[in-house]
Amino acid sequence: MAGRRPSHSSLFFGLCRWAWVLVVLVHGLPARSHPLLQNTWWVTIETNRLTMRVSSTLREVSLVCGPAFSEHLPSNLAGWQAGLVQQGAYLRQHLQVSTDSQPLELALVDWTLVADSASNVSPESPDYLDQTRAVFDIEAPWKAGPAPQQFRFSTTTLEEQRYAPGVSWDVIYAIAVKDSGRILGSGIVRSGLPFDVQRTNGVGGVISSSRLPRVEVSEDTRGFGAYLRLGIHHILTGYDHLLFLAALALAAVRVRDFLKLVIVFTVAHSVTVTCSAMNWVRLPSSVVEPVIALSIVLVAVENRWAPRRAASSGRLVTAFCFGLVHGLGFASGLNEAFGRSGGSRLAVAILAFCVGVECGHLMVGVPFWNLLRWLGQRWGESVRLRLQREGSFLIALGGAYFLVAAIRQYY
Repeated sequence: MAGRRPSHSSLFFGLCRWAWVLVVLVHGLPARSHPLLQNTWWVTIETNRLTMRVSSTLREVSLVCGPAFSEHLPSNLAGWQAGLVQQGAYLRQHLQVSTDSQPLELALVDWTLVADSASNVSPESPDYLDQTRAVFDIEAPWKAGPAPQQFRFSTTTLEEQRYAPGVSWDVIYAIAVKDSGRILGSGIVRSGLPFDVQRTNGVGGVISSSRLPRVEVSEDTRGFGAYLRLGIHHILTGYDHLLFLAALALAAVRVRDFLKLVIVFTVAHSVTVTCSAMNWVRLPSSVVEPVIALSIVLVAVENRWAPRRAASSGRLVTAFCFGLVHGLGFASGLNEAFGRSGGSRLAVAILAFCVGVECGHLMVGVPFWNLLRWLGQRWGESVRLRLQREGSFLIALGGAYFLVAAIRQYY
């Protein structure tokens, strides 16, 4: 019996190895491990309408316009005009606004092209599409009658688009709602996570001197819960995180060793999320994305060809260093959303997001480590080591896939 098990496992792992190679060869499409686009959505409540200013990166515009447009990107404003018109029509269909549960019809008023003043990137730069934005002025009038009390903002932007099979785009809007020069609420909007604002007449003497209504922003969107879910979702849908986490689990002999790695990685991730939210550190995606993919490859290769080093205390240093980079990959997209929160809101947003990241790590990592340990106990230490070697090989291929995709995306 002992002689038959290795042959079955050899066949199984061999098939997995070549199946993965085939997937990489067939689906070698442009993709990123962080398919994230971050936009802004500023809203002003007027007497009979909402006026909104919505931004979109030129990368998003090129995706909406299709592959033919993306292959021959314009080098000046005149060339982008047709694409911006198409993007404006697209936003009217994929941004949803309702007042008191009644949907509003959006009307495009104007648009313009704005470059990031801090970058001055040229059209030939790999960062041009991410650091140049189109800004759209949109109106949403409502019917005559009592002033609306509830507002909901949601989006389905780029839900139909894919980076690659199984990898979806994640479009996040930093939103701020203003009434008579006063910010009523701010936060984020993404697919499946709307932003709600409710206005009620002041009661119990809570009325400002300007007689404006008291504002209540829903706890779900302004508090801990929204950013906690965001952190968990970031891990559960972040294929780079999952691959890196699996590589750490494969080499950890004891559960406490694995938990140390997860905590160190999360701490490092939280440091760069905080620094980016405070605008202390910024790196372009063209740098961060390839390094993230490379980190997956390096850790998996170390598992495969230097297993003793992978199980040593030096792996904690590796987890910390690469955690810093992984944090930048996400934080660079949300620094404006976090930064607009301000004060205690900013602290709550960062804390909740980082706790969500840790929860996501534990939700996936601990069961996976336990499964590996159970297989080792059930079938023997040789099978566990085989899992480590062959699993690391698959993870290295996955990291290489993301590395090639990132290079193709930006260079």
